Amino acid sequence: MLITSWVSVIGNALLSLLKIVAGIVSGSLAVLSDGLDSASDVFTSLVILIATPIISRPPNSKFVYGHEKAENIASTVLSFVIFLMGGQVLIASTGKIIRGEITELPSTVAIGVTVVSIVGKLLLALYQFRQGKRVNSSMLRANAVNMRNDVIISSGVLLGLGFTFLLDLPVLDPIIALLISIYIIYSAVGIFRDANVVLMDGMRDTTIYKEIIRAVEKVPEASNPHRIRSSHTGNFYNIVLDIEVDGNLPLAEAHRIAQKTEDAIKAAVDNIYDIVIHVEPQGVKHCEEKYGVNKDNL
Repeated sequence: MLITSWVSVIGNALLSLLKIVAGIVSGSLAVLSDGLDSASDVFTSLVILIATPIISRPPNSKFVYGHEKAENIASTVLSFVIFLMGGQVLIASTGKIIRGEITELPSTVAIGVTVVSIVGKLLLALYQFRQGKRVNSSMLRANAVNMRNDVIISSGVLLGLGFTFLLDLPVLDPIIALLISIYIIYSAVGIFRDANVVLMDGMRDTTIYKEIIRAVEKVPEASNPHRIRSSHTGNFYNIVLDIEVDGNLPLAEAHRIAQKTEDAIKAAVDNIYDIVIHVEPQGVKHCEEKYGVNKDNL
């Protein structure tokens, strides 16, 4: 995984530097923006490199759930860096358009570098995806998807440059840069939102609660799954819930039902880190419960 991340860092750094230099030399703000977007991939790969040894540390008395959330903390920091990059491009491109600055057509160097970038990014994305699938790493697969999106962006830049030359309209260049900057900012906001959902013990996909309830309903001796809570530990789920069983059952039998319920949930939900099931007698009356999800409030 470390080798794959280093390949990503070096490959993205070379492509980013190539596009930034080409953007400056050719006078293309769109190519320069594309280079800055690639620079964000370098930061992403560095985040993976930094986070990998941290999240692999075993749990201890201070971090009893392990260190997997270090990835989300790093992603939050990364989102601010990417947002600032996008903001700088947005300000520069908007200023050029508003001021109506007369610009020359970008040189053909911009087209050549963009083609090289598309080919290079595509090869990196395929490599990351295959390695992510081989070692079952969601981080590597997500990075591969991010690079695939960069291929789409670079293809859009190439198409825009083509129209710029064909129509002899240099104003298209800052317009393309503006669109790229909006995409970069949008990506930064998405990274920030996803990372902080996890840090706040929220759930990106709340349908997991319906899956848990359906799993419990497959155990005849268990009933009324309620006060269900779920949070993330890295890419895994921590699940806590209450169930009701016959109050006259011996403790060993109640424990068997709880274990059977746990097995049913694990069969229905992938990537479970831990499950805690609290067993209660059927029909017990509770005061109003503040936390968790019940069948009635889904």
